[in-house]
Amino acid sequence: MVDGLETVRIEGTPQGSPLFPLLSNIMTDDFDKELERRGHAFCRYADDCNIYVHLEQAGKCVMASITKFLEGKL
Repeated sequence: MVDGLETVRIEGTPQGSPLFPLLSNIMTDDFDKELERRGHAFCRYADDCNIYVHLEQAGKCVMASITKFLEGKL
């Protein structure tokens, strides 16, 4: 929607499309494997991921390194 009006979609997958979970899992498989390789406890949903750490500083370090991984790899 643009300014409250529907527009014709020329790219992307519509929200709620049955194709979205499949595409999401294909794109994030390497991400899951990287988190497992690093030994992180995590829970990933279709478009969201929680990575569990014990300390705030550890969370900041993980966020920085995972962001770098995602930007460079995916």
